[in-house]
Amino acid sequence: MYELFILGELTAGSKHGYVLQDILKNAMGPFRQISAGTLYPLLTRLVRQGLIRQRPENGRAGARERKVYEITDAGRARFRALMESPLEYGAETELVFQCKLVYFRFVPKEVRLACLEQYLRFLRHNWKHVDDCEFLLNMQLPEPEAQRVQLLRVFDRRKRVIAADIAWVENELERTRAEEEDGEANPGGERQNRTTREGE
Repeated sequence: MYELFILGELTAGSKHGYVLQDILKNAMGPFRQISAGTLYPLLTRLVRQGLIRQRPENGRAGARERKVYEITDAGRARFRALMESPLEYGAETELVFQCKLVYFRFVPKEVRLACLEQYLRFLRHNWKHVDDCEFLLNMQLPEPEAQRVQLLRVFDRRKRVIAADIAWVENELERTRAEEEDGEANPGGERQNRTTREGE
């Protein structure tokens, strides 16, 4: 996931390492942080693999030299492959989906649709799991009544959260399917409007 994030951010434009770290901290939320000890070895590995490159930034004379990272053609190909790869269902699925969602503007319609459909299946699977647990609790009554009622409230909350997420994804799928393919990825990864190109 961190590899996807770095390649996605560098597809958007060159950045310093500390900027990447700040963006990732904000993306992960307040309770999940990435340290410099994790980020910079990953950047070094991606440079070694030829997916990104680093160059010195021209600054003031005598100032400490700062490195800027930028994506390579091989990195763009790897980014596209990661965006196209199926979502793996597990504890990180929601976080990986959110990461991909951030970079939807860099990939064509069919890739966005595939990712949304995969996440929708994941949500429906989760909803069915909670619904099955709720059914078993009602049928088998393994808990004291007060605890059973509380568990049912927990299941109800979870189903409401999942249902809201399902509704959002279904709406996004409908909106995306209705889009006309009036753009394509340019060499920098941005989607460029066809009417703009025709008027140039």
